[in-house]
Amino acid sequence: MKKKLYFGRVKSRKISKIKENSFKKYLKKKNIKDLTLKKKLILEIGIGMGENLIYLSKKNTRKKIIGVDPFMNGMVNVSDYCINNNIKNIYLYPYVFQKFINRFKKLRFNVVYILFPDPWHKKRHRKRRIVNEEFLKKILKVLKKKGKVFFSTDSINYFESVKNNLKKFSNIKVKKIKKIVTIKTKFYLKAEKKNNKINSLMFTKH
Repeated sequence: MKKKLYFGRVKSRKISKIKENSFKKYLKKKNIKDLTLKKKLILEIGIGMGENLIYLSKKNTRKKIIGVDPFMNGMVNVSDYCINNNIKNIYLYPYVFQKFINRFKKLRFNVVYILFPDPWHKKRHRKRRIVNEEFLKKILKVLKKKGKVFFSTDSINYFESVKNNLKKFSNIKVKKIKKIVTIKTKFYLKAEKKNNKINSLMFTKH
């Protein structure tokens, strides 16, 4: 029996056929296979509704931005925005990170963002969390030397778990960040509204 790679819904509301077809055309036009190793690449794992991905694309116009997320509403939202606003440096992969990393083994990233992944608060569900020791091993393999990874969460338990896992790696430098990593996304504002403390860190590969 295959291990389940994703938990939760892939859609929160119905997507119109027009947007769905536009999304499929976008994927064909902006094919990740066309990217070369020489390009400066930024990866966001779990894009939510895509606010941060769009922000990064505007801030880094000479870099290629890849968003990986099986949640279709966020993906379609981004492709629709890109089409309507002529944004050309965003690439999308609408499946789980594990599939992405297995398919594009040669790509290497300058920066990786993992912002507010599902915390799976219940103790029996914590094994579902995406950021674990095995995940970190895979990230370090695809991270360029001096490449940076940013992680944010409003779950203190999740944050401490990630920090403890990072101690197992000798080829990185970890730094806790007090300021906002990028912008206040939907999930950032949601955490803020609940008065949840947001913890962020950055680790750099030596």
